[in-house]
Amino acid sequence: MYRILYVQPEAPPEMITAAYRCLMSRLRNHPDLGGDHETAARINQAYQILRDPAKRKAYDNSRRRPLSARVRPADNDTRRVPPAQEHACPFCGLAIPARIEPDTRCRRCASPLAPVAYALATTGEAFGRRSAPRVEKNCRVTVHTAAEAAPVSAILRDLSVTGVSLYTAAPMAAGSNIRIEALGMDVIAHVIEAQPGERAFLVRGVLLTALYNRKSGLFMSVTA
Repeated sequence: MYRILYVQPEAPPEMITAAYRCLMSRLRNHPDLGGDHETAARINQAYQILRDPAKRKAYDNSRRRPLSARVRPADNDTRRVPPAQEHACPFCGLAIPARIEPDTRCRRCASPLAPVAYALATTGEAFGRRSAPRVEKNCRVTVHTAAEAAPVSAILRDLSVTGVSLYTAAPMAAGSNIRIEALGMDVIAHVIEAQPGERAFLVRGVLLTALYNRKSGLFMSVTA
């Protein structure tokens, strides 16, 4: 449930509400705004549980049961958002602080730790505005495929508040997490697809965490 709303288990009620509103309205997951009905239903279910103290307590208690006692669906679809790593950096796996601020970084790999919805919900900007730079098509970015691996170069194809796609000569595995750095942004993305082409791979991913500069701008979504 926390993963669905992109919040930490320690998140206060007001942050739960802010993340829900951000996902449904700002990120346009509500069906009336063009969102997917199934996605909206999952977000609503998570919010209904986490906003109610009694239901949230029962859910938290169920999460503390041994893995062997939990019912786990058989789902190997790497196109879905990855399982929650609520107490670890999504890039290097190091334990994260109990309190996450919009500019909190991992102590080991310096990756951003603020979930996307959290980062956007705390900007206080008008609808449609984001604390992020304008990112143009064909912008060159740096991609880290692992904390210990040398970075590789890539060309940005598309960027939105929830996803990213890029071209790169380096193969990347679906289901892995990568770190993408460019002027004014530093994000962690979960790779949902990597299609080989004639000269490059087309990599698509969903954003997990993000750190943007403080200059107001608009996300520009473009497609080649």
